[in-house]
Amino acid sequence: MMQKVEKWSNRVAEILSQWPTIEAVTLAEPVGKDLYDPHFFISIDAYHTGSLPSLEERFESFSFGGGFDFSPFGTKDRFLVEDLPLRIDYIKKDVVSSRIAGKEGLFSFLRENGTYPFYRILHSRVLFSRSQWFEQIRAQLESMPASFFSSIRAFFLSRLEHHLNDLEAASLREDALLFLVASGNFVRALCSTVFAINKTFEPSLRILQEEVWNLPILPESFHARLESFLRIDPELSMQRKTEIANLLVKSLLHLS
Repeated sequence: MMQKVEKWSNRVAEILSQWPTIEAVTLAEPVGKDLYDPHFFISIDAYHTGSLPSLEERFESFSFGGGFDFSPFGTKDRFLVEDLPLRIDYIKKDVVSSRIAGKEGLFSFLRENGTYPFYRILHSRVLFSRSQWFEQIRAQLESMPASFFSSIRAFFLSRLEHHLNDLEAASLREDALLFLVASGNFVRALCSTVFAINKTFEPSLRILQEEVWNLPILPESFHARLESFLRIDPELSMQRKTEIANLLVKSLLHLS
């Protein structure tokens, strides 16, 4: 199967490299372990400047694929090659540079994505590069100052407090739906905060739990408390889970 991944990722990269606005093409770490893993797909990032070819032109370029689908916002193309799902994400080069520089828009971006897109840049394999730009932004990410991670830590701590308030409100109102949504948001922000404390970028959600356990800097009882919060147990009431969430937040406040 990996031979097919190599074959088709290189074929797609070769096509993308012929588009004049494409700056770099990378292959993300494998998603899923094999073809029968529901998470499996070939994930390619195409960094670009200016406009992309039209949908019709892109469809023509990848006419060897089947089941062609596209994002209504023009940021993704999806299709099948030899029954392997393949996805291309189109990412604006200038936006990436601006975010890494910490300019306006960074925190709204982090609210939706966490720092995973930065992790993805560091851990992907370059299939095509028109200049030194991609290696330069990689070098920037590998040497981000402590102040950058401190600002991210402060941002996610503020998000944690917001989601904790939602948990408390849901618990008092016995609102199961709000509690479920707030729980997911809380855990995501919690993990983002811990990765920022460790001055590293967070991985894909699919391996987040595995990677968070391996971080060197974690507060006392972090594992046990998070496992308790995540556990599906009718004896753990919303009130009790909110108390655990409160303890998790407090345990992070003095870590740096």
